[in-house]
Amino acid sequence: MLDASALSQLNQLKVGIRADKDIQAGTVRGTQSRFGFVVLDDGREAFLPPDAMARVFPGDRVEVCLTQNESNKDKWDAELESLIESPLKVVFGRYLIRGKGFFVATDMPQLNRWLFIPPKARAKAEEGDFLECLITRHPFEDGKSQVKITDILGKDTDVGIEHKVIQRKHQLPTNWSADAQQQLSEIEAKTIDATNREDLTALPLVTIDSASTQDMDDAVCAEVTADGWLLSVAIADPSSDIASGSPLDDAALERANTTYLPGGPVTMLPEELAHDRFSLVAGAPRQALVCRMNISQKGEISHYQFSEALINSRHKLSYEQVADLLENDNTEAVPADTIDALSALDDCAQALNAYRGEHMLLMEDRDDFELQLNEQKHIAAIVRQQRSRAQQLIEESMLATNRSAGDFFAQHAAKAGEEKCVGIFSSHGGFRAERVDAITQLLAKDLPELATLDIKSLEGYRQLIQSLQRNDSDAAQNQLAACRLMLQAGVLTHLPKPHMGLGMGYYATVTSPIRRYNDLFNHRAIKALL
Repeated sequence: MLDASALSQLNQLKVGIRADKDIQAGTVRGTQSRFGFVVLDDGREAFLPPDAMARVFPGDRVEVCLTQNESNKDKWDAELESLIESPLKVVFGRYLIRGKGFFVATDMPQLNRWLFIPPKARAKAEEGDFLECLITRHPFEDGKSQVKITDILGKDTDVGIEHKVIQRKHQLPTNWSADAQQQLSEIEAKTIDATNREDLTALPLVTIDSASTQDMDDAVCAEVTADGWLLSVAIADPSSDIASGSPLDDAALERANTTYLPGGPVTMLPEELAHDRFSLVAGAPRQALVCRMNISQKGEISHYQFSEALINSRHKLSYEQVADLLENDNTEAVPADTIDALSALDDCAQALNAYRGEHMLLMEDRDDFELQLNEQKHIAAIVRQQRSRAQQLIEESMLATNRSAGDFFAQHAAKAGEEKCVGIFSSHGGFRAERVDAITQLLAKDLPELATLDIKSLEGYRQLIQSLQRNDSDAAQNQLAACRLMLQAGVLTHLPKPHMGLGMGYYATVTSPIRRYNDLFNHRAIKALL
């Protein structure tokens, strides 16, 4: 047994050895292979080999000892030192039996190993069951983890099992408090109030969405003018009946947005409101916040105005119907009284898109995917849907409205003082700060004509991305691909900051208040400023 002096010397030796190591803290990131990485707090990444990855879970906070990779001095290898924190407590997956072993195969893409379920923790599960499991033993010490079954969610033959598993996994709330239900009843009993609202029921507004959509936030129309178009976007106005801090508002804030799942949505507001009372149902008077924009022939928004109004949508149209008219000239696809208005909307959208292409940034067109369910509400097929002119028409109308809202808030922020909250901006800061130097060096090497741009500014970033998009050379396309991997995430902020990803000075979403809480907040803000 060591005496006090020997123990002291041993501890000093350990301290000295640790001081000689490059010890860093970071967060574990798994992959679909057996190896992983530690994302260090300073932004670097270090490689974790399979035997080390077996001792941690994705998301774990760890201390690691760094060494330079022998074959590539710009890369780092990590050796686990200690576990700081493991936020993963509950996992979901399928029950597996392999020989005498019992496991849960998790549905986490970054955790591709089975977790052992000991005999007393197996409940009455049967192979293939969907499970909720609690982690009872972390694998850090020896690579051996254990879980126990806390709930059997069902079998793959159960009706709507995918919906149930996703809702449970992400803890999506589906119930409404007694106070929220009481408020719902009171709203349903009220008549539509048109007091102090502009009467815009004569506008030839229509909704254009997927055929199955019931929560219709927006109705649109365009009128040809001497120098372009008058674009009107009417937006459902739940804020008229749901006050800030009320039970339904608290429930909407908790949910934050409507979540669309196989078999049906988990709505931000009760379905009676989202699908009926507030939805812009054709032929029914509705309270709305309306943005009317003068669009020039070049696609510039020369003037906009927000107002509280009463509207009456004429028709519910689907993307498929409108696309059939615009792309195939099938005049029988839509009601006859909408043809001229839809043609004007299409021309207006094309002009808006052309203006954004010249003065802002266009996002890469991507196809949508539709989940087709069978009678059991299981996913039977995933169908690719190419983006149509009808979808572009709505997209440009929504972008123009949200640009106008962003400008509206920015102007009031300039008057009120930047720190005073007037609305919620959707902001994007461009490249991650730690990547700017690397991008600059790559440009200097491969595309020196772009190296002098200030890529931290909105204008410099816009010029860079536009130049790369218009350059078909391998160097430019490689640089563009690299740039996409070095972007910040978008954020919500009350400060008037640019959205560099869209190439816009200001952007604030207001077009989906039935589905998105920050849009509902912004409705209240616009109405207060008006």
